[in-house]
Amino acid sequence: MPAELIPRRTLPSAEESACCFIIPAPPEGWSQLALGEWELHGSEFGDRHQHDEVNYVLDGRLIVECDGERVEAGPGDVVRVPAGHAAYYSAPDYARMLFIYGPNPDGAPAEILPPRGQRDQE
Repeated sequence: MPAELIPRRTLPSAEESACCFIIPAPPEGWSQLALGEWELHGSEFGDRHQHDEVNYVLDGRLIVECDGERVEAGPGDVVRVPAGHAAYYSAPDYARMLFIYGPNPDGAPAEILPPRGQRDQE
């Protein structure tokens, strides 16, 4: 396969978070990598993927909690969340990242986790 140029995409405007795929993850599944850019603005969310996820921090500070461990990442740091593990991602102020998804041949969707306040009350 020859080299492929993928034109720059712009993140949608958002107050809390924004995400756009650069190399899409087709809903029917993918055997290669998927790549995107995302940012958080003083917000948090949680999910669980059936594929590995790697986040490369471009700007700001990203906090990831997974399996009872908390890591804080700044520009140039990489955070890897293994397939099947629940993780909460937060940026107290702002964080901008590139994400890379490992292969997901079946296109298994992400499980979106409830906000931690709701989770703690259950």
